[in-house]
Amino acid sequence: MTDTTADTTAKVLLVEVAPDTAAALRSALGPETDPVAVTSEEILAHTDGEPGTRRPTVVVLGPRLSAPVGMVHAIRPHPADLAVVAIAGPATEARLATLPLLFSADRARRVPADRTDRLPGVVRELLEGIVRRRLSATARAAAQRQLASGTAISRQLGERLLGEFLSQAPIGALMLNDDGAVVAWNPRAADMLELTDPGSLHRPLADLFPPADRAALRQHLAVPGEHPTAAGPDVIFERVRSDGTGQALRIAPQQVTDTEGRQRVLVLAEDVTDRLHAQRKLAERTGHALLSAEVAAAMTAPEALEERLERCVRATADRLGAARVCVWTMKPSGEPEHTSCAEPESEKETGADAPVHPRTERALVGRIAAAQRPHLDIAPADGRRAASGRPRGSFAGYPLISGGELIGVLTLTTRLALPGSTLSILENIADQIAVGIQQDRLLHRLRDATRALEEPLLPPHLPVLPGFDLAARYRPFGSGLHIGGDFYDAFTVPDGRYVLVLGDVCGKGPGAAAITGLVRHTLWAAAQQDPEPARVLALVNRALRRQNTPFCTLTYAVLTPSHDRTRTAARLRLASAGHPAPLLRRADGSTAPLDVHGPLLGVLEDLHHPVAEADLHPGETLVLYTDGFTEGAGAADRREPEDLAAVLAGHPLPPGTERPANSVVAALLDDAHAWWGERLRDDLAVLAVTALTWPAVASDGDGGRGRAGERPA
Repeated sequence: MTDTTADTTAKVLLVEVAPDTAAALRSALGPETDPVAVTSEEILAHTDGEPGTRRPTVVVLGPRLSAPVGMVHAIRPHPADLAVVAIAGPATEARLATLPLLFSADRARRVPADRTDRLPGVVRELLEGIVRRRLSATARAAAQRQLASGTAISRQLGERLLGEFLSQAPIGALMLNDDGAVVAWNPRAADMLELTDPGSLHRPLADLFPPADRAALRQHLAVPGEHPTAAGPDVIFERVRSDGTGQALRIAPQQVTDTEGRQRVLVLAEDVTDRLHAQRKLAERTGHALLSAEVAAAMTAPEALEERLERCVRATADRLGAARVCVWTMKPSGEPEHTSCAEPESEKETGADAPVHPRTERALVGRIAAAQRPHLDIAPADGRRAASGRPRGSFAGYPLISGGELIGVLTLTTRLALPGSTLSILENIADQIAVGIQQDRLLHRLRDATRALEEPLLPPHLPVLPGFDLAARYRPFGSGLHIGGDFYDAFTVPDGRYVLVLGDVCGKGPGAAAITGLVRHTLWAAAQQDPEPARVLALVNRALRRQNTPFCTLTYAVLTPSHDRTRTAARLRLASAGHPAPLLRRADGSTAPLDVHGPLLGVLEDLHHPVAEADLHPGETLVLYTDGFTEGAGAADRREPEDLAAVLAGHPLPPGTERPANSVVAALLDDAHAWWGERLRDDLAVLAVTALTWPAVASDGDGGRGRAGERPA
């Protein structure tokens, strides 16, 4: 490859740029800069070399490049020799949105495809910047070589002290005596610092800067070794020009000796106002983007609303340096109330008075809520002022509105004036908080509605069955925002027998809730007349078909207790309507599914449900459960009733266990959550009854135990 590092002429490379855009660029730049079209494969060869030493180049990337940001990284832009302009088309606009965050403005720019008329100006500005920075670097290097070689600088004012080279340098050059007073300067320094002859001669350089910065500048200009400073060899100092505009200068001092042996300080000054402003804007935008992300993460976190709001106001106060940030929410009466406030630690440590009096802040919040419009006070409305007579700070308040509803007010007070960019991020934060609070309220309403609809689907409490321990659990899938189709019930019929039922209605939501209510109440009403399984299930099937509802599966059991000490076993009569087989756990722990099968309800008109019979001896447990235990992650990854039987067989249940049925129910639930884990996508319902031994029955004051099923929180 040809070495072009010594070539200082500028060039422009066009990569995949449309011909009409290239022609317009050539015409605008003129004959001294002839853009060259290259392919994406050739561009790396044209930009090869050590960054900072290459030929001054601007690369223009066309809008059709598939990975423009990656191309920018590969080219390695550098402020001293290479910059990139990327044309953002519809396909690359989103990718190039991050370009200002990854590269400074003197290294990479983005131009929209519909504004290519701006392209020549951007290219020319970047080229001029590269050339200017290269000349500055050359001048500083020459000064360093001159000083290092011991060459004396013997001229007087201007050219006599600075030498011909520094007099014509594109950066400011000043000579100071050992007192820090200006004794010579070049034209660029005169323009930057507004120096006049003889008015500025022998004036201390520090006097051209604000009083608060003068001590630091004097220390910076001191002879190295006598007054060490952590600021480094060249730092930035800011001043205000005579026209009131701000200016930032990079100051680099060097000690020199003239031909008469006098100590001098050569100061090279570079105007970095635009660069510093761009860096601050980038830092500010990055900070605002991070704050917006923190607020979004806080408002979507799975925490209580109060904790999420606390995170939001804390992040806002810390990021924006506010004295106080508060979120106020509206009471039902329409009055605002504090919900969450935050103050930075620095405010707490100083113990200074609040910029806005609390009574004034409350009054302003009420005014904002009434008008539902932002309120900004550069000087707080209460007129409170510091000892200097200046206002204590600024106040900003934004209404929190979502879906046309006033949610509350976000307020911020500072001890300094609020810039316009801060006001825009506050509006964005207020929108995020309002949406978050509104969503939280909607979720609470949905949960309340879910609970209200689920109330009639489960018994308020399980009955006490003398001689038996009864337990049930219901665990809905999700966060309690949907109504499941699982249900269970247990009740006594007039002839003294007990009915146990557990089932699952097809579907979710209010429709499933209505069907579940129909099934439960039909079961109860039918069983009060005659609890025989075949008759009751036939009536439920007719009720479902009459309403033209989805199907339902269930297991129905009639338990006949033994009142004779000579016969200790209770009698079970069971029927199943398309439901998973119930489990029978023996006193010795062995467990097996019962062979009970039958068609599901609500589909066919004429049904036959075989009835199975079994004895329930003392210490034995009957377990009914829904298909969430067998198909919790879908039918493709199912478990069989025999798998659940093995779980119960391996669960120890020593004689004398206080709540045997409750222990069995807990064991099945724990196993289901351990087995399915995060794959669980269904509700879980389980009902168990254990026959107690006669001594246990006699020792129980109620003659038996029942435990209400746990409801969703």
